[in-house]
Amino acid sequence: MTYQFHQDDQVWKALSDGRRRMIVEALATGPKQTGELVDLFDDIGRTGVLKHIEILTEGNIIHVRREGRARWNYLNPEPIKAVCSSWVVRHIDGVKASADKLKQIAEQGTEP
Repeated sequence: MTYQFHQDDQVWKALSDGRRRMIVEALATGPKQTGELVDLFDDIGRTGVLKHIEILTEGNIIHVRREGRARWNYLNPEPIKAVCSSWVVRHIDGVKASADKLKQIAEQGTEP
């Protein structure tokens, strides 16, 4: 399995910020207009949210469709799935093995 540096790095960059993860979570329930996403944040304005949307768009995590004056934002979960299947899954196996060994040690220590 190959690591696609540019594409994967854009996804990691997009997901590295908590605000962008909030936007992704909001879009997981369905498309939202940009104004609805702006309303999620009390501490940043429309321009700040648009910058986050731009980074998510660069990572291909969301697609923006303009409809008149409205901007609709749609989640594209495929890049997230691709990163998880190509990188995270490989590292979870080691964590699972360590947890299984810890469980075995703990169970041995509790027997009379």
